[in-house]
Amino acid sequence: MAGRKKREGGQLTTKTYDHLGSVLFHYDLYPERVESFGKVSKIHTSRGIFALKKTRLTREEGDWFIHVMRRLDRIGFHYVVPIIQTKYGDFLVRRGNDAYYLMPWYEGHDRFQHPVSKEDVILEETAKLHGLTEKNQDYSEEMIQASFDSLKGRWDRRKLEMERFADQAESSMYMSPFELTFLTHFQRMIQMAEAAEEHLESWVEMCKEKKAFRSVLCHGRLNRSHVLFDQYGSGYFLNFERAVLDTPARELAILFRHYFQSQPWDTSEGIHWLGTYERHFSLFDEERHLLMSYLAFPESVFHSVDLYINEQRERTQLQLVTHLERRILSLNRTYRLMNTLFQEPQE
Repeated sequence: MAGRKKREGGQLTTKTYDHLGSVLFHYDLYPERVESFGKVSKIHTSRGIFALKKTRLTREEGDWFIHVMRRLDRIGFHYVVPIIQTKYGDFLVRRGNDAYYLMPWYEGHDRFQHPVSKEDVILEETAKLHGLTEKNQDYSEEMIQASFDSLKGRWDRRKLEMERFADQAESSMYMSPFELTFLTHFQRMIQMAEAAEEHLESWVEMCKEKKAFRSVLCHGRLNRSHVLFDQYGSGYFLNFERAVLDTPARELAILFRHYFQSQPWDTSEGIHWLGTYERHFSLFDEERHLLMSYLAFPESVFHSVDLYINEQRERTQLQLVTHLERRILSLNRTYRLMNTLFQEPQE
């Protein structure tokens, strides 16, 4: 585990401390001091410092998680924080509905002497993971069509929700600053949603034409908070609890959305990120279309509307409008990125 900034929290109660002690008994570890970081406990012992993660995993989810961790070790993917087995050879310790697993405590470094950015390191290591786990799937037109129909149906429902919100805002005698900002950019959002659908249609048509598609092992929740860095510039992935076999476009879309929202970026940087990934694992043309369909659909903007509807009492109008405007700005940059990647060749 790594040294993220410690979250403020109360002292551990004797009951909680004893509970952790009963879990650590499976490792023959006896805590001298325990620090709480949300779901992770930093355990100081005479044998060193460890990280104990508390999570909710069903038996089936737990078996899959263990399978993933074993596979990562088997294929030689070492950019991951390992899990320590109990003295009984288990990877998980169960207590009621909770499951626990133990890792070494990794002290992360926010700054390191390395010419490559942390974003590039994550992309490079993600590409290596995808390359090591690439698998050509048995082609099923029914499954491809079902995936298309499911995603298209979800997008249609979201668009309808937003159209209703727009109609309601327009009928108001006095529009709030948030509603006015949303309506000002609503047509661009619809344009992006339509572009997302066009790329999705290109993906399904190309898959049907090739009669092939591939999957890779995806982390499932990849972002910077799930990667720890040493002083030499290597990153180590955490939290494969939601790992899944899926298209590499899904993983990249999750990571790019995280990059889009966490820092200023422009078209050249977006192209650089994709190029960094593809130096190690190239996307097929249909996967590029799928990636852009994920990125183009304005879900992040629609999420701002959800926040506005549900959290007006918790947030000020300024906070809500700022949240919306940042996502609209990112959506406009995504539009330029999409047009650059799929521009028509010069005659």
